Amino acid sequence: MSGSSHTEFSGPTRAVNTGPGDMYVTFTAENLLKTPPAARRRVAESQLRHLQQQFSRPVHINAAYDVLESRNMLFLDGEPGSGRSSAARVLLRELPRGTGTYHELTTESDDGKTPRLSADMIGEQDQMLFDLSAANERLWNAVQAQLWDFHHALQSKHAHLAVVLPRLRQDQLAPEFLALRKKIGPPDRLDVIIRHLRCGGFDTRICDPSPPALLTFVETRPPIRELARLAVRILEMRAAGREGDTFGAWCERAVAEQTDRGPEVAELVPHVRKGPQRALLLSSALLHGARAEAVHRATASLLSVVKSPVEARPLLEHPGLDERLEKIDAVWDGTSRVRFERRGFARAVRRHFWTTRPDLREPLRAWVSEILGLSELADADRERLVHRFTELCLSTEDTGELIGLVKDWTSAPTQSDRLRAAAQLLAQSIPSEACGGAFRQQIYEWSKQRQLSDGLRRVLAEVCEKVMAVRHPEAALVRLHHLARHEQFPGIARETLLRYVTNDPEDLRLHRRLLYRLTVSSSDDHRRPDTDLFLELTAPTSLPRPFLRSSTTRGWLTTGWAAAFDHAGPERWAACAETWISAADATEDPAIAGRLFDVLVAAAETRYAILSRLYASAREHTRPELSTLLLQKINEAQTTRLSRYSTTPRQREAAPS
Repeated sequence: MSGSSHTEFSGPTRAVNTGPGDMYVTFTAENLLKTPPAARRRVAESQLRHLQQQFSRPVHINAAYDVLESRNMLFLDGEPGSGRSSAARVLLRELPRGTGTYHELTTESDDGKTPRLSADMIGEQDQMLFDLSAANERLWNAVQAQLWDFHHALQSKHAHLAVVLPRLRQDQLAPEFLALRKKIGPPDRLDVIIRHLRCGGFDTRICDPSPPALLTFVETRPPIRELARLAVRILEMRAAGREGDTFGAWCERAVAEQTDRGPEVAELVPHVRKGPQRALLLSSALLHGARAEAVHRATASLLSVVKSPVEARPLLEHPGLDERLEKIDAVWDGTSRVRFERRGFARAVRRHFWTTRPDLREPLRAWVSEILGLSELADADRERLVHRFTELCLSTEDTGELIGLVKDWTSAPTQSDRLRAAAQLLAQSIPSEACGGAFRQQIYEWSKQRQLSDGLRRVLAEVCEKVMAVRHPEAALVRLHHLARHEQFPGIARETLLRYVTNDPEDLRLHRRLLYRLTVSSSDDHRRPDTDLFLELTAPTSLPRPFLRSSTTRGWLTTGWAAAFDHAGPERWAACAETWISAADATEDPAIAGRLFDVLVAAAETRYAILSRLYASAREHTRPELSTLLLQKINEAQTTRLSRYSTTPRQREAAPS
C-alpha cells in the first residue's frame, strides 16, 4: 500500500479497505471498570461535595479554617480516628471558590527518592491536601525542610495547602510553623451517623430517641470511619427490611453485623478439625452469597491447591453439602446460595484464617486465580471475591501478593474476567491510606517498561484515568505518558492519555503540563515518541486558543514543531502542518491565524525546503491573502535572522579587548 493516509474502524465489525493507503483497524474493548471516563475535576468536586454534605463538624474546626484561609497553609492535628483527613478536605472545599482545582500531593516520588515539593505543583488558586498522617520521622523531616519555600509559592499563587500531621512531639514542628498548627477533636458521634443517614434519604426525625443498640455502639468511641460504615449498614437494613420494622430493629441488625465476630470464629475453628471441613468454611466465607455449586467446586479446588489428601471413602458415602454446611454454622438458603446466618460471621472467618495462618496466604492467592474462571460464579460473585481477598491483603499490607496477582491476571489479554479483576484490585488498592503509595510507585515502574503485556497496559491505562486521576492527577499523567511512549501505534495508552488531558476545556492544567513534557522536558531517548504524541496533541481541533496567545506556551509549541521537522517523517509532519494551515483559514480571528503561522515559521528557522513546503500548502489550502501573510512572515523571519547574523561579527570587532 502506498502513501501515508489511513482509515480507522472501531468495534467488532469486519475491516473494509476503502481505497489506497495504510489501514489500521482498532477494536474498542469494553470498559474494565464500571466508572465511565469523566473530567477528573468534576469527579473530585462531586466527591468533595458529597463528603461536605455528610460531614459532622469536629471541635475547633472553625479556628483551623481561619488559619487556612488567612495564611494559605494549615497543619491539622488530632487523634487517629478523629476524621482529620476528611476534615482537611472539607476545609479546602469551604474556601472561596476560584479558578483553581483540588488535588492531593503524594508522599512518594517517581524516582523512589524523597518527594520534592516545587512551585510547579501549584496552580493559581489551587486547593491541595498533603496527608502525612502515616509518615515516619525521616519522611516528615525531609518534607518539612521544603515547606517554607513551598509556603511562599502558595501565597504568591493565592493557593491553599492543608497538611494532615503524623503523631509528632511538640519539638518536631519547626517554630515558624507553630502558629499554623491547629488540633481538632472528634465530632459528636451520633451526629456523624445521623448526617450520613440523612444524605442517604433517611427521614431522621424517627431517630429520636436513639435506640439502645445505637447508643451502646457509640459509647465504645469507634473511629469516625466505623460510624460511617454503620450508617451505610442501617440504610441497607432498611432497604432489605420487613414491613413493620422499626428504626431500632434496623440499628440492632446493623450493629450486630458490625460487631466483631472474631471470638465466635476462634471458638468454632478448633471444632472443625478436618481439612475438607476447614476448606468449606474458608470457601464459604470468601464466596459468601454465591451459589452452592460454586462453593462446592471452589472447596474441591482449595483442597487441591493445599494438597490435602483425597478422602478414601466411596463417593456415595460422602456427606452431602447441606450436612457439611451445618457443621460450620452455614446454610443453603432457598435460592441455593450459601450464607452464614450470623451477620459479620463470614468476614470474621476470613480475617481469622488470614491472620492466624500466614502460611495459607500464598496458596489462597493461587486458589483465587484458579476459581475466577468457574462457570458457576456470576460476575457479582467474582467482584465480591476479588474485593474480599484484596481487603485481606491490604489489612496486613501484603502488597506483594496483590501485585503478583495483577501480573498473573494480565498476562493473557483475551481473558476479560481476569483483566476486570486486575483493574478492580488496583482500583481498590490505590486509594488505601496504608498501601496506596506502594501501588502508585509500582504502576510507575511498570509504566516505564518497554516490554509490557497488552493486558497490563490496558489495565494500567484505565486505572490511571479513572481512579488515580481523581486525587493524584499529575501522577496519573506521568504514568500514562510513559505507557504511551512505549507502545506501538495505535495504542490504548495513547488514546487514554490524549482523552485524559483534553476532556475538560475549563481546566487546561494537565493539557499544559503534557505539552511541557513533550517539548521542553523531553529527553533524547524519548524524542521520537514524544514528537509523535505532540503532533496528535496539538491538532487544531483540540488545541486551546490560550496556548497560542501566551508567549510561554507558544514557545513550547515552536520547540515541538522544530522537533517534528527533525524527527517526524516529511509526510507525517506535512500532513499535520496542513491541518494548522487549514485551521488558520477557518478561524475568524486574524490574530490566531497569525499565531499559527508564527509557530510554524519560527520552528522551521532557515530551512528552505520546509518553508517552501509550508508556503505551497498555504497556496493550496487557504485564501490568497493568507498565503500572502505566510510568505510575508517567512520573509520577515529570514530578514531578521540574516540581519542578526550579519551584525554579530561587527559587534564583536567593535567590542573592547
